Amino acid sequence: MIETIDMYNSIKENIRNQQIAFSLLKQAADNNDDKLSDCILLVQEHHNINEDFLIDLLSKMEEQFVDASTLLKIFQKGLDNLYYLQLGKKLAAYVIKNKVQRKKGELLFEKLLIQFCFDFQESQYFFKDYLCFENKLLEGGNEKEKIQVKNQINQIYSRLFKISMQGLDNFWSQYEQLETNKQNLERVQKIYQSTTLRIQQLENLEQQFINICNSKDQQEIIKFFSQLEEILQENLIELPKFINFYEKYFYLNWLSENSHLSKSLLTILQQKYIQILKQQQNPHILQKQLKNLIRLQVQPFQIYILYLRTSEQQNKDDDEEFEQDFLFTQNYVQDEDLFKFSLEFIYRYTRQYLNLTDKLEERQTTIRELFNQLTEKKSYSEQQKAKIYNELAKVECYLFDNKLNSRAAFEKCVQLVWDNNSYWKDYYYSQIGMAIINIQQRDRLRGLLKRAVELCQEDQITACEDLLNFEILFGSVEEVYKAEEKLQSILETISDIDEQIQKEEEIQEEQEEDKKGQKNIRKQSKEQNEEDKAPKVFTDSSKTIFIKHLPKELSANDVINLIPDCGALECRIVKDKNQVSKGFGYIDFTNDEDAQKAVNILNNKMVAGEKLYAAISKPPKLYQDDKLTLYIDNLPYSITEQQLIAKAGEGVKQIRIVKDSQGKPRGYAYIEYNEEQYKLKGLEQLNQDPYIDGRKYFVKLSDSLEKIKQNYQNNSIIIKNLPFKIREIEIRQIFDGMNIISIEIPKNEQGKPKGFAFVEFEKQKHLKMALELNGIEFKSRRLEIQKREKKMNKKKELQIEIEEVQDFKPKSNSDFKSLFKK
Repeated sequence: MIETIDMYNSIKENIRNQQIAFSLLKQAADNNDDKLSDCILLVQEHHNINEDFLIDLLSKMEEQFVDASTLLKIFQKGLDNLYYLQLGKKLAAYVIKNKVQRKKGELLFEKLLIQFCFDFQESQYFFKDYLCFENKLLEGGNEKEKIQVKNQINQIYSRLFKISMQGLDNFWSQYEQLETNKQNLERVQKIYQSTTLRIQQLENLEQQFINICNSKDQQEIIKFFSQLEEILQENLIELPKFINFYEKYFYLNWLSENSHLSKSLLTILQQKYIQILKQQQNPHILQKQLKNLIRLQVQPFQIYILYLRTSEQQNKDDDEEFEQDFLFTQNYVQDEDLFKFSLEFIYRYTRQYLNLTDKLEERQTTIRELFNQLTEKKSYSEQQKAKIYNELAKVECYLFDNKLNSRAAFEKCVQLVWDNNSYWKDYYYSQIGMAIINIQQRDRLRGLLKRAVELCQEDQITACEDLLNFEILFGSVEEVYKAEEKLQSILETISDIDEQIQKEEEIQEEQEEDKKGQKNIRKQSKEQNEEDKAPKVFTDSSKTIFIKHLPKELSANDVINLIPDCGALECRIVKDKNQVSKGFGYIDFTNDEDAQKAVNILNNKMVAGEKLYAAISKPPKLYQDDKLTLYIDNLPYSITEQQLIAKAGEGVKQIRIVKDSQGKPRGYAYIEYNEEQYKLKGLEQLNQDPYIDGRKYFVKLSDSLEKIKQNYQNNSIIIKNLPFKIREIEIRQIFDGMNIISIEIPKNEQGKPKGFAFVEFEKQKHLKMALELNGIEFKSRRLEIQKREKKMNKKKELQIEIEEVQDFKPKSNSDFKSLFKK
């Protein structure tokens, strides 16, 4: 048996581990520790204690005759944590049973009413107990106290008729018999009648709420709470009652052991709930409700940040209050979010520093200590610690104006992560001001930039350009020449590598073409022109731009960051088989105006030494009428246009023989006619003798673009980062309420799941709902949910359909490469 003091200290040491803390607390309760109350209060500071467990603990303490003040403190702490109805009822019964002092008792009942008076079903019980408590006070005391109690009872009835929704008729009968003052009776009667009328307007609301609490239909639940928002906007219910619906739903369905509420649905409801709360002008209400959401331990990071922002507004001049809020919130933050959360806390301190006029040194010391605490955490990676030192260095430089401390912090940063050029840039720009007036500082900066050139292999060009610009500003002619030579050497080296890779690819492609030359089904060539290589074929071209001369180190996010105000939807950079950027790509936008705006910004823009080229993507050349086109497959590789003209009959408008990058026919072609009658005659004539050079060909009508789109539209998603023991039924639970057509869980050679899955939905709206769940937590993993890009089993079929709607113009390798030299 652990000694009393050791039990309390053991809980204190393991307080962040909820499972261990609860286990020790239960052990303390079973052993009747005389410090059990202290243990409970300690755990309550950091975790939400299950309501049944808390009631059981209080019952044991009541049996041990623990003093009332301690019990009441635990009661109140529990009620502060979450919407605990049964705990509230037990507190009311305890106050009546133990004849708590009048003022203390009234204060406790007022607190209970604040929390539960807007509950449709339960508020009547708290009003009833409150009246019972006051009526017992009439049995004793002097006349003056009795008058005060009667006035209090009158006020309770007035509030009851204004707020409560059930049992009003019985309460009215009691009040009629009790009240002797006619004016009071008439006044309260008006309140009673007004509330009764309002109840009739909302008579179905309570029953609907009961139904959705028992429902597993996600759509039905979301619909109810959307309807509730409309009722709130129409002022048919007050904000506190609206809040109560959400609180009670979370209490009944999330905290219950038999809960059928999924985390995905809870996250959706939380977002709806927060949006309404944010519209209110009362930060106190928002802060209280956010605190309750945090205690639910679903742990969406944005709730923590919003809570801190609200706390900052509430406690602008009270650091102690804000720190308490921070410590409370930190207890619930997941380990992977703790790093970002801690930085947010420090940013708050630095923001406030700007408004201070005194105690500046004291605040500087505090901020530095906070940064140091973060850097000493063993759980943080080197990348995270480098980020901390980088932020500290900028604070020292730009906020505290301490260049020496800033340099020391930057040095620690680049020593941890030396291949990130953004850190070197921050370091360089923080120190460059000194170089203007200090020659020694110039030598130090030159050394810094040279280190960056040598260490940042992935961004070496940018680092060398920074060195060159520095030498142009501060260096001698010789030093400028050296920097230029270094840059030229790097560019040549990279060019040689690119050329070598290109040659290897061409050799490999030629070998593959030789192997596949005699097969009927030929795969799509890798050496198409740039427009043919778009990852997505069916983009509205007027809303898509084509961009080339991209530095190879640029990611899709980096490109989008170049045009932050243009509403870019997606950037797709074309890569080779080794996932190395080929220097061009496509960006999709929501409308034509944003696309054109992006072109104006990006075209001729210098990025990492490259002048970008950007233009509206060339639209696929659709035929005037797809019905006038025939498609012919399995042609000889020696086919000529004259041979097809001889076979096609009259009225031919255009013949296109599809060729590969070497200009050789690929075995299929298109024949477009001027009129429908000519096309039908041509189809008949081509089928009469379907042979050319002894090879039988096949002819059919060419599909339209709309038909192609229909063939490839899909409502499928891919889910990544799934547990390796995932079951299909668990995936269905994640998307509860959405109509699922199929679930595919890929497995390895041993028959075990690979950690990802594909889910296909019946309707587009369910696909959108599923995509909104991206980032939800499932079995301690954060799931990545994306739309699945459907791939064809036969690449040849895809090639056929793409080229039906595109203007195919064969180009040689030299033509293709020339596009990148403009």
